[in-house]
Amino acid sequence: MTPIRLAEKTYRAWSSPILLELKEREHQLEPAAREALQNILLERRLVDVGSPSGVERRNAGGSDRRE
Repeated sequence: MTPIRLAEKTYRAWSSPILLELKEREHQLEPAAREALQNILLERRLVDVGSPSGVERRNAGGSDRRE
């Protein structure tokens, strides 16, 4: 495993409990912090399922731009 992949794996292992705790206390956060947490959680889900490319990447946020 490359040093970068090892660092990413370690980061995910260490940060997951912290993110879950923040999610439980989300109602106590200010709006800007709550939005930042949602963005991080969204990014983490994308990392966990792989890196979408092309159309999937553009639609990862839920908006469909193809008309």
